[in-house]
Amino acid sequence: MNCIEAAEGTAKAILINLLDLAMEYRMDVSEYIRNVKAAVDAAVSFVKNNPEISDTPDILRDILYDFARQLWLTRTEKGTDPDQTEAEKADVEYQAYCYDYIYAHGNYPR
Repeated sequence: MNCIEAAEGTAKAILINLLDLAMEYRMDVSEYIRNVKAAVDAAVSFVKNNPEISDTPDILRDILYDFARQLWLTRTEKGTDPDQTEAEKADVEYQAYCYDYIYAHGNYPR
């Protein structure tokens, strides 16, 4: 395993744990996504400050963003309540839009 794979794997493990905690404690979505962005930014910053790891930290940002987004959408699509009806489950396209918007702006779209 090389250094960039270790950095990516560690960041992905952190993102999985953040989602688990967010679901367990029913964290507000905007708070959760801001935490995800902070974790992604920290990993990218670390790689930028250590150029021997990789000379393309922006690729890591894209990988981690896509990973965290898909992880969240998958968990949202499944729902947290096993008795939830299909009508109560989140609309994935809307949830994807909200995720992107909150990630970029820090709050819900108005």
